[in-house]
Amino acid sequence: MQLGLLASTHEVGRDYWLGSPSGLQRIELEIGPGDCGFLIQTALRHRETLYVGIEIRPSSVERVVARPTLPDNFRLLAADGRWIVLNLLAADSIDAYHIYFPDPWWKKRHHKRRLVTDEFAAAAASTLRCGGCVLLATDVAPLFEEIAEILERAGLVKEPWVRDAADPACSSYERKYRRQGRSFAQAIFRKVAAQGE
Repeated sequence: MQLGLLASTHEVGRDYWLGSPSGLQRIELEIGPGDCGFLIQTALRHRETLYVGIEIRPSSVERVVARPTLPDNFRLLAADGRWIVLNLLAADSIDAYHIYFPDPWWKKRHHKRRLVTDEFAAAAASTLRCGGCVLLATDVAPLFEEIAEILERAGLVKEPWVRDAADPACSSYERKYRRQGRSFAQAIFRKVAAQGE
């Protein structure tokens, strides 16, 4: 699957993702899934959805794919998630994006490396199906406010949302931060139909 995606010369639509295994109805992507703790546990509980992780760090990908068993409805790509969203995904093809604890890139000169930019948000909004959403959680409140503003500028509508603290489907970062007692800023940003549609 990975080579086909990265060698694609056209936009990648829903039929590409939903072709195998059969019975899949939804596509959800997590950008920067790290150890894939959220994706794998969620994939085990929701077999009708294909969960795709796009991870830029090869060492993280190697650790995950070395596991003896992975759910059939889980895929992991070693790639730059921002590039994939900007360049390959077809319009109206994705049901949800998960962005959990993105790197804040604290230094001003590194802000250009942040995942969520106006360009990324516009592409994510375009590739979401109507009713689809971006789920965002971070422990960095100023970063949350910045990302929220960018996603809303792209036309996504902010809705309140709080991840269940008892949910075992979470990343190693979330587990660590919860143990440390950190508070999280969280919300859903939904693509809604324009009036008259």
